[in-house]
Amino acid sequence: MKSCWQLLRKGCFVIFTIISLISCQQTNSPKPQYSYDNGPEIDTSYIAIIPFKKNAAFRKSAQLTSTDLKEIDKILLKFAEDYNKHILSLLSPNDDKKNFLINLKDYKRQYTPTTNSKGEKEVVIYCMCHTFNVDWKKERIDVEDGGKCYFMLKVNLKTKDFESSVNGEA
Repeated sequence: MKSCWQLLRKGCFVIFTIISLISCQQTNSPKPQYSYDNGPEIDTSYIAIIPFKKNAAFRKSAQLTSTDLKEIDKILLKFAEDYNKHILSLLSPNDDKKNFLINLKDYKRQYTPTTNSKGEKEVVIYCMCHTFNVDWKKERIDVEDGGKCYFMLKVNLKTKDFESSVNGEA
């Protein structure tokens, strides 16, 4: 009788250990910023698509697809990584790095998609950490200065090339 009880206790211990190990390996993955499953669903808490206002005969408004949104994210991440590497090379060990580096989670974004004269889709991306009580989801934010708080990229989604500009400090 005693040996059955010991086997049962040992079996419960083994099962408890296995369950504990399995549950430790499971992590709560963060909720995706936006979903691409059913098309370009955009998290409007930090992204707005601002329609292009025609000012040049060779440029037309365009629509963004889920593939475009994924590519924009990749290009923005590459830009931020390159920018941060460059800034880190200029900083002294005593500098507060968070005041100089770009963390994309801190920015609201405005996307203005167009097609160029070759029919290639391009997107102008304005990123900002302050909106000054402007309806940034409808009105394009255009500022001078502001440093890393405001930057812009012009992305060609076909060639994956981009031009960037980070505002200077006043």
